[in-house]
Amino acid sequence: MFFITTLAAAAAIAQATPAQWTHSVPVDHGRGQATAIYEARPVVSTRQIGTSMGTRMSTARCLWTADIAVERRLETSGVNQTGTREMAAVKTLKGSRHGACATSRGSIDKEIAAQTPAIRAHLVAVAERDQQELRTEIDTLAPPAGR
Repeated sequence: MFFITTLAAAAAIAQATPAQWTHSVPVDHGRGQATAIYEARPVVSTRQIGTSMGTRMSTARCLWTADIAVERRLETSGVNQTGTREMAAVKTLKGSRHGACATSRGSIDKEIAAQTPAIRAHLVAVAERDQQELRTEIDTLAPPAGR
């Protein structure tokens, strides 16, 4: 059940702001133009603490964590060349909500979506750190003419 709700939350968040959580980098190499597309993928997990008992005040609280993983795919002329590669850098967002996790899912998704500027900055930083490895990978896939 936990796994299903985690996937559902990740899908809902990914559909909410896909354009803002994608970063493209054009790369020139010996045989033409390629594009590296970096995409942020949230993986949300929740943990329920406290209790909720009939006539007593609830102490239920939902602790959530969203690991924002970055995936890169390399395209040449719109064709995916290398599959998807998960980058090593992961940004973690954390928070808590009063009440049960099942009823807090929409609020958690909104809190994560509100962090779009930070997620976007992380995405761009990962892309910048990846440039040398990206060029090396492109050269091994399609060495420049004359080599």
